Amino acid sequence: MEKDLRIGIIGAGHIATKMAGTIKRLSGFQNYAVASRSKDKADSFKSRFGFEKAYYSYEEMLQDENVDLVYIATPHSCHKEQMLLCLKYKKPVLCEKAFTTSYNDSLEVYTKFEEANLFVCEALWTSFMPSREIIHKILYEDKKIGNIKSMSASFKVPLMHKDRVTKRELGGGVLMDIGIYPVTFIFRTLGFDYESYNVDSIQYKNGVDIKEEITFNYKDGVTGTCKVDGTSKLSLIVTIVGDKGKMKIDMVNCPNIITTYNKYGLLNKVVFTKPKYGGFEFELQGCKDAILNKKVEAEKWTHKNSLCVAKIIDDIFNCEAALKSIE
Repeated sequence: MEKDLRIGIIGAGHIATKMAGTIKRLSGFQNYAVASRSKDKADSFKSRFGFEKAYYSYEEMLQDENVDLVYIATPHSCHKEQMLLCLKYKKPVLCEKAFTTSYNDSLEVYTKFEEANLFVCEALWTSFMPSREIIHKILYEDKKIGNIKSMSASFKVPLMHKDRVTKRELGGGVLMDIGIYPVTFIFRTLGFDYESYNVDSIQYKNGVDIKEEITFNYKDGVTGTCKVDGTSKLSLIVTIVGDKGKMKIDMVNCPNIITTYNKYGLLNKVVFTKPKYGGFEFELQGCKDAILNKKVEAEKWTHKNSLCVAKIIDDIFNCEAALKSIE
């Protein structure tokens, strides 16, 4: 009988809570250990989610031979250091996005884990969900909306009260925090082989980006526009326009409803894809499959995919258009 994958979590904040809650409901996985520099947080987290162990030092948890996979749920600026600490103790890692705060740091971490033949993955949960295959089938096999002409993916939500977004020292900025979702959605739908991109607009405040619009240009004139805004009301819509209709997806980060319309605007098809346990279950299974098969990366979100997204974020932050618009 296959044993449970015992998870050790670094961090005890909001995203760690969501992951621990998912693990608690799944078979094949176990909330084994949590590590936080706050004793109160670690003890409370342990009790709330049924962990066996609570540690008050990350390194102490990593020395526990029973930890099969480490999930890192701390601010972006901590990720590189913590992943390299996991590498020191030969622990496979699932690290929350953004993987690190720069392309070069991400490349360094991936290279070192590959050299050590050890699994590591960015927790880009949307890429692991069954909705990804469903969307691809509707668009490219069933061709429900014909040939794709353009798409728009938005992630807009008020975030200016979050330190992880507003503070540069924590790796702040909305493109790295939430922009990863629409950028990735465009790449996974239209391809990673875009020909060029335009920074249509970008706005900074106190040294971090708070909103931007970026258009990726593909062959045959197909475009994908990414809209990110940390100052406005919630909007997570994806719209894909074809020559025979249109597709709408309700949430760019966790699709629940996929709807297609014909060229006259009449409803064609509705598919409900809401995950049973919230969505983290699919990336956990992807990690487990890779670890059991002695792979260094997950099939559905590879190191190459992650680096492509990290590179475009680096490029955008360093491009002339961005530099000219800094307030």
